[in-house]
Amino acid sequence: MAEQRTLKRIGVVVHQDRPLAAELAARVIAWSEALGATVMLTDADARAAGAPSLAVESEQLVTADVVVAIGGDGTVLRAVGMVADAGVPLVALNAGQLGYLADVAPERAEWALDELAAGRGRLEERMRVQATVTPAAGDPQTPISTRTGLNEVVVERSLTGHTLRLRVYLDGEFFTSYVTDGMVVATPTGSTAYALSVRGPIVAPTHRALVMVPVAPHLLFDRAMVLEASSTVELEVVGHRSAVLSVDGQSGTEVAPGGRVCCSMAPVPARFIRFEQLRFHDVLKRKTVFVGFLMAMLTKSGA
Repeated sequence: MAEQRTLKRIGVVVHQDRPLAAELAARVIAWSEALGATVMLTDADARAAGAPSLAVESEQLVTADVVVAIGGDGTVLRAVGMVADAGVPLVALNAGQLGYLADVAPERAEWALDELAAGRGRLEERMRVQATVTPAAGDPQTPISTRTGLNEVVVERSLTGHTLRLRVYLDGEFFTSYVTDGMVVATPTGSTAYALSVRGPIVAPTHRALVMVPVAPHLLFDRAMVLEASSTVELEVVGHRSAVLSVDGQSGTEVAPGGRVCCSMAPVPARFIRFEQLRFHDVLKRKTVFVGFLMAMLTKSGA
């Protein structure tokens, strides 16, 4: 049954280096204005879309009724990071290569927008993960900070050629210690991203769970673990080497020895509006075929 949606304010997030994304953005803007909606883009996105007059402060996107993300999965992750905490739903148009998160093909853009206006889209919620960094005891200069991601939290070594020592606590109880290159704590959506590349399990994206996967661990216990969504995974950096925290591929937070990163389910999920019943294993199969083709081409070109 169609659900009536208010579409008075439409945000647009666009890949800034792809001509197809700029072309799709122009079409979305024209469609939105024909609907009588106010269109909002960040300054950089507005310039990339050729519509500088529509630029607003990025904080204003949280007032949108819907945000249209145009690009690849990286653009979708950027849009989620900007508006998910406010509960703003996203429509994801694919101007990338595979479109694991960006599921609407370019030739279906207008159709999807018309479906959106008619209220025929299906709301899909995806669990997110948050990481709270607590500095070592006796370090009053470093504040507690929290970051949230759709795919994963990664605590990894800061120095190439050196391992990282982590003490792991599950739900507040000590579990075990790792000597490793890093630790991935992923959502089901992120189970097919970094976690997959280090041989983690594949989890249906609408499921709720935390997936903990060590990266090249130097011990016999090297298995990934699928935990309840309500679980907490606390990673304490031990030894004398610091670590680096990255969330959805965006790094920059150093965790000094003695510091802890507590990973848990974020209180607000990411919300997507989907228009076709595309089963995740079909997308995964396409991704596997695509990666296999790409690797074959790279091998051939290097021969």
